[in-house]
Amino acid sequence: MRAALIALLCLAPAAARAASALVVVSEPISPSSREALEGLRAEWAEGIETVSAGRPLPSGPHGVIIALGGRAAMRARQAGAPMVVALAPAYRAEGGGSVTVLVAMTPPPERFVRLLAAAGVHRLLAVRAVPVEPEFARRAAAAGGPLGVVIDDEILPAADGLPGLLRDVGARADAVWLAPDPASVTPETFGVAREFSRARAVPFFAPAAGLVMEEIRGELTVSFRDCGREAARAARELLAGPAAAKVVYPAPSLEGRVVLSTVTAVSR
Repeated sequence: MRAALIALLCLAPAAARAASALVVVSEPISPSSREALEGLRAEWAEGIETVSAGRPLPSGPHGVIIALGGRAAMRARQAGAPMVVALAPAYRAEGGGSVTVLVAMTPPPERFVRLLAAAGVHRLLAVRAVPVEPEFARRAAAAGGPLGVVIDDEILPAADGLPGLLRDVGARADAVWLAPDPASVTPETFGVAREFSRARAVPFFAPAAGLVMEEIRGELTVSFRDCGREAARAARELLAGPAAAKVVYPAPSLEGRVVLSTVTAVSR
């Protein structure tokens, strides 16, 4: 009996580690990652260990690893633990490795489409750096049919290719959106899309809440803090059992403020 008790106590630290969450971030930490980390900590009541993606990860096992950003996700996947990946819109889980849940940087597809319909948009030109997630495309198409909303997804091969893409396919769209991805959202592409929308007097939807300004609409965005909160919820669910979904969508906590600050400024 005594030997069994000693063995149980020796296993306790490993069991605690296996039931814990580890957060991996890139350094220096970006403002978006810092905001997401604040949201994550607000949702995660207990203490949480945070490490840099530029250093070796602590020895496991880890119950779940939350990666904020693409570089952090690439580092975290080496541990072979269940993962939640946020702020990495271009990241895709590959092969049959560990369970991975991706936190999207948009509202759920059905809400995304309803927001477009409410804005009077019938055909959205969505400019992306990587192909749209298949489940998002399927759900958005199903929701858009009854509302008369179509999303044209176009891949931007290079940042300097946006003017040509807009000339080729932009004329049939009545709104433009740059999907949130560092490879497609640069000061140059943002400026080109903004000027194109101004010239055609169609709405331009921002890729992230921090880029909402003047006439640029923000209904399609979620905050980085919301992404962090959703990552915490997904991690907790992974610790409790098998993942229910491969992609989860944050519920915007400040949607009213974003919509009201942008709708009245758009000239159609």
